[in-house]
Amino acid sequence: MNDKKKSKKWIQRGVECKDEIEKLSVLASTWNFQNKRLYDDAISSSKTHKFVNEEALANELAGHFYLETGRRNRSVHYFSQAFEKYNEWGAVAKANTLAAYLDESDR
Repeated sequence: MNDKKKSKKWIQRGVECKDEIEKLSVLASTWNFQNKRLYDDAISSSKTHKFVNEEALANELAGHFYLETGRRNRSVHYFSQAFEKYNEWGAVAKANTLAAYLDESDR
């Protein structure tokens, strides 16, 4: 195969990869929005039914989600809420494990 054919083949493959990345990007945005809503719904429901332990867990998981998706500032809010709810529930040791995700000024 000559260089011109190889170049065309790689250019076509690059275009295909770019298109696939764009599709995946849209799916990731949709997935992230759905997760945000689901975490918030779980937090709201557990708060309504006074399940403090479930509210703490939902906040913690939301915090991890935001941290893993590069939104540290948003994650701090959820970790702070989880910290408060774990303490309210009496799970002080568990609350203290969240300290790694929080600065003193964020509590």
